[in-house]
Amino acid sequence: MRPSDKEGGTVLLTTLLIMTVMAAVSVAIMDDIRFAVKRTINVGDYAQVDWYVKGAEDFAESYITSELGALQPEMQNQLFKEAQTFTFPYEGGMMRLNVRDGTDCFALGSLVSSEGVSASVGRRQFSNLLIALGWPDNDARNLTGVLADWIDTDTQRGLNGAEDGDYLRREPPHRTANTALASVMELRSLEGMTEELYQSIRPYLCARAAGENSMLNINTAEPIDAFLLSAILGGVEHYQTALQIITERPPEGYKEESFQDIPALQDFSGVEPAYDQIAYAPQYLWVEVGVDYLNASRLVTYEYDIQQGTKLTYQGWGSESFRPTLEEELETQ
Repeated sequence: MRPSDKEGGTVLLTTLLIMTVMAAVSVAIMDDIRFAVKRTINVGDYAQVDWYVKGAEDFAESYITSELGALQPEMQNQLFKEAQTFTFPYEGGMMRLNVRDGTDCFALGSLVSSEGVSASVGRRQFSNLLIALGWPDNDARNLTGVLADWIDTDTQRGLNGAEDGDYLRREPPHRTANTALASVMELRSLEGMTEELYQSIRPYLCARAAGENSMLNINTAEPIDAFLLSAILGGVEHYQTALQIITERPPEGYKEESFQDIPALQDFSGVEPAYDQIAYAPQYLWVEVGVDYLNASRLVTYEYDIQQGTKLTYQGWGSESFRPTLEEELETQ
């Protein structure tokens, strides 16, 4: 082979190698460009959906303030016998709001006082609720003690409780919160809590601030709420009375001034009923928001205290923050 042929072959191989490398680099660059474009689009979609979430929050507050604020308690009760659903379609997606009476849950913050000291009434009612739901007495009292120690501000282990020493042995180690729960989901951190136990009580609970008592709107309560009402009346032995109160509610609802005179309470023998924890109109509203826009979605929950104005008391993100309705929970049991 002549030298010129060898040189020509070398040039050809070198050219092919360079073209192969350039093609590979071009493919990699195009992949990076496609990824960057997709990421930019997603960022834009989520930025837009976050604005829609803000709009949903503004709508909820306006609805509560302007629409509900003008209604008498009797009309509010009639309105919230069922959840109110609002749907707003727009180009590229849709916004859905589900608004319902939130005065139907056990307030976990009631296990301590506003100063963070263990509260006997809240502890007793929480144990009553668990027992009414079918928990063995010892298990109910153990979880009550563990939860109270998680929330209270001291580091002394209470009856059936668990403090920092129990949690520091975990992997990873951590301490108790020493403050009210920010979300019901925080219960998963408790000593002895399992996913099955958590799911069994989740629909009956709300977080609320330390020292804030559980409240039940008796005029929108459903038969499934008899578990909570029996806990407020004093224990599982009053479950049938609680159920009778709810099922025999007159069409116009109960009045605070005459509630203790109703037929269901004529032979009532409870010694620790907390009548002040029975409400006769919505005091809290629970709002669930779902927003879709092109490739982005958001799920957000809000709780508003409407006793005096409109006060946002909770905001959670994701489907886990949604509170299962008690009717859905009953259907799965």
